[in-house]
Amino acid sequence: MAKNDTHMKQFEEAKALHNNGVDGDKKAVIKANEMLLKLREAEPENALIEAYYGSTLVLLGRDAVKILERADKAQEGLDALNRAVFLDSNHKEIRWLRGNICLRLPESFFNCSETAIEDFTFLLDHYKENSNYLTPKQVREVLRNLSAAYQNAGKPDKANSVLQRLDQLKLRKNHKKREVGDH
Repeated sequence: MAKNDTHMKQFEEAKALHNNGVDGDKKAVIKANEMLLKLREAEPENALIEAYYGSTLVLLGRDAVKILERADKAQEGLDALNRAVFLDSNHKEIRWLRGNICLRLPESFFNCSETAIEDFTFLLDHYKENSNYLTPKQVREVLRNLSAAYQNAGKPDKANSVLQRLDQLKLRKNHKKREVGDH
């Protein structure tokens, strides 16, 4: 039990470093990757650790100077993220991570816009079943990302359709604000 508590504490620290890395802190990425590698060795079937480990690999690729290293790290990270989804395909945070990464990688090289579409659609489908699954802000972000993923995949009609859904959400939100203000 104490071992698991220690792992959770280390994981939360690694996750915070990861998030700093997403914001551009290259040293935080390296440290997060090292921590997650150790946690991954200790808990090889932990899907969330695997997902964040994969994300740090993609971030290491982002920060690499050599083009081949960039591509190799990104592919290694994608492989880890795919494994994480295989380990736990219903985990919201894992789908969120993989979708966002797939959206940001160059489609011409990685061909993973369809994976991003799959992940963002998964999140929206679960939101339709349970309106507490995502916050309103997350719903808007997922819709924007889904539209961008459709655009990257060469499906502008579907991208525009998703943007229309986003616009309808914004209109409803503004309408509700006015109703509350009227009373």
